[in-house]
Amino acid sequence: MVFRDVSHKAKGSSYERKIANHLWEEGFAVLRGCSSGGGVRRRYVPDIVASINGKILVIEVKYRAKEGPIYIEKDKYQKLLEFARRASGSAYVAVKYGSDKWRVMPAEKLEETGEGNVVVRPATIMEAGIPLDALIAALKNQPITSFMEWGQE
Repeated sequence: MVFRDVSHKAKGSSYERKIANHLWEEGFAVLRGCSSGGGVRRRYVPDIVASINGKILVIEVKYRAKEGPIYIEKDKYQKLLEFARRASGSAYVAVKYGSDKWRVMPAEKLEETGEGNVVVRPATIMEAGIPLDALIAALKNQPITSFMEWGQE
């Protein structure tokens, strides 16, 4: 029996590609950072940059198989915000736990830790984040209610 060791970087890249492809299929112009997640020291490269109807999204993608806090280093977080500022866009963090749906929230709303890093907590992304498809609908000017989950309090 052969076991394949799939690195965290390979898994992360796979999820970045899935979001990029989904955005493309929804009509966005999309670029996935060629060096996202790896080794670019002189300048920051976000995971995904997407544009539709003159609106620009700069997205940091985070996937975890199990729920738990996700930490983003202070330097990376600040560079995400700076890239979005330079692009006249909006910075978002897209989070997926296991088989849950992707949820996004503005990067500016992330909680700072005592060390200056930021953290995405499962409860926060579930309460303050919105489904990725709802953000897509809003940016495409579709009624956001078409993506709401009715009957959940």
